[in-house]
Amino acid sequence: MRKKRPIWAIVFGLLLAGYTTYVMLDVFVIKRPMQTNATEINLSLFATPSGAVAEAKPTATPKPTATPVPAKSPSLTETPGPTETPTPEPTETPIPTGLPEGVYFSDVVIESETTYANDHLYVNITEYREHDTQIHVAEVRLTSAQYLLTAFANDTYGRNIFQTTSEMAAAKDAIFAINGDNYGAREGGYCIRNGVLYRTVGNTRKDVLCIMPSGDFEFSHYNKATAKQLLDRGTWQGFTFGPVLINDSKVVVEIDTEVDFCYVTNPRTAIGMVEPLHYFFVVADGRTKKSHGLSVYELADFMQRLGCTKAFNLDGGGSSTMWFRGKVVNFPTSEGDYYERGVTDIVYVR
Repeated sequence: MRKKRPIWAIVFGLLLAGYTTYVMLDVFVIKRPMQTNATEINLSLFATPSGAVAEAKPTATPKPTATPVPAKSPSLTETPGPTETPTPEPTETPIPTGLPEGVYFSDVVIESETTYANDHLYVNITEYREHDTQIHVAEVRLTSAQYLLTAFANDTYGRNIFQTTSEMAAAKDAIFAINGDNYGAREGGYCIRNGVLYRTVGNTRKDVLCIMPSGDFEFSHYNKATAKQLLDRGTWQGFTFGPVLINDSKVVVEIDTEVDFCYVTNPRTAIGMVEPLHYFFVVADGRTKKSHGLSVYELADFMQRLGCTKAFNLDGGGSSTMWFRGKVVNFPTSEGDYYERGVTDIVYVR
């Protein structure tokens, strides 16, 4: 005869199962609003001694000229040499912007299906095809980093508060937006948004991107600086995710680098800087028959060839979403079907 398990063992097992279930629900499901109406924007970072908000003057950089892509993309088994890294070429002929060559801002709003320009913002959307993947690219130029903004789902800072990129972007009257680092889907990771510090707990496994008032990118980690130190340095936007893709114009990830809990090829979202106030936002589709998805290395290589001197990987997978003037540009998916997943935050311009 089998011995009956003692009552205390059964009770302990039930308590352990209940506690484990609670912890999983608390981390991934239960909403934890910590600050509602979290819309503060600290523009004092941009203030001059007179108290006025300063406008930076971006360097006049000519538009890049596309170089034909070779029939075969560079192999992932070897590091491409200088002659093997041509500028990516759009899959379609770019629509004229209505602006003279080398001019990006206009006192009169200029807009089309792929372009928007006003007196402080320029956005141009193009599509590329590499590695059997559709890649959506937004070139963004600003007169000041104060126009590079972030928003929380439902204007609420907290855990497991979700809203789609489309909903957040529309609520903020954005012109262009992408998903952010999904800070609220995990407990750790510095969170600095619009010049305000929200979370001081670091994350041992993830890098930190600091966007400064100058528009420059600076990279850090929890073991290099505290969140308060990063804020005191003047960080305007602080994201915890990564990895860092490009630094000093060099790809700094390996061929086999991958994000935690992620497929080798995946939908991806990243932000790259050519120079302060001149950016490329990249969203790659994946997990479908039309788009295989990119590895971290392929994403970094692509952004380097766009001309990025610094680049950072944001949350990807089913979260990857690009939105422009009321429409989702890419094909967000979690299981192969179109589905815009709720996320906890966005990066946007207006």
